[in-house]
Amino acid sequence: MPPSTPRSLDAASLPALLSRLAHGPLLVALDFDGTLAPIVDRPDGARLEDPMHGHLSDLVELVVTAVVSGRDLEDLRLRVPTSGLILVGSHGVEIAYPGDGVERAPGLAESDAALGPLIRRLRHATAELPGVLVEPKRHSVAVHWRLAGPVEAVSAERVVDSLAGEFPAFVVGRGKMVAEFRPAIDRDKGSAIGLLRGHATVDGVPPAVLYLGDDVTDEDAFRALDPDRDTGILVAAPPRPSAAGWCLPDTRAVAGFLQSLIEARHAAAP
Repeated sequence: MPPSTPRSLDAASLPALLSRLAHGPLLVALDFDGTLAPIVDRPDGARLEDPMHGHLSDLVELVVTAVVSGRDLEDLRLRVPTSGLILVGSHGVEIAYPGDGVERAPGLAESDAALGPLIRRLRHATAELPGVLVEPKRHSVAVHWRLAGPVEAVSAERVVDSLAGEFPAFVVGRGKMVAEFRPAIDRDKGSAIGLLRGHATVDGVPPAVLYLGDDVTDEDAFRALDPDRDTGILVAAPPRPSAAGWCLPDTRAVAGFLQSLIEARHAAAP
């Protein structure tokens, strides 16, 4: 069945959802770019706005909370310095549990060895395309064309398509004016949610999951949710077809929703 358009989460529908989320074990997982922080033209310019820092600090005191991103783990640590968070980098390839070090997915040797040559080829092929940015990461590399003109954007996509066939150790994921060469292993945001749920299971009782995300890569996480007990919220305006059940328009609305969730959990506490 093709995905349907999620329902807008508004003042009329919010109380019932909060009532469901206020009780019992809960894992809150949030994408970074476009969900916690507004999308910017250059990826190194993304920042959390002030209310989000406080909301994340409050959430980790109440429920298991994770930030799930395509960014490198070290990059994510710099941008989300809240203690107590689980940080998931590189679309689930890297997971840092508080106090437990870093868990990396198996099977990275081939793609890690090919990453340097791939980055060099991408930089050479895009050197004369103004506005096209190559962003190296620890286990992957992204090509951005948000700053490029229409002609350069088309050329960038052709470069990506051409090199995809030459580097079989990677798969290409596409997002908003970006394509990313990711290790061709069985790990994405959806499988990361399964690992996080297992980590947060206590006495055999797994938590319900609340996942918020805005990008195509977040659909893997939305599809991994149990529709009977989990909640997926797409961040997009206008809403688009998604495996998420609900939709918020932007990061400011996300901040308001998280504040309401925090208040609901406090009110329901014994």
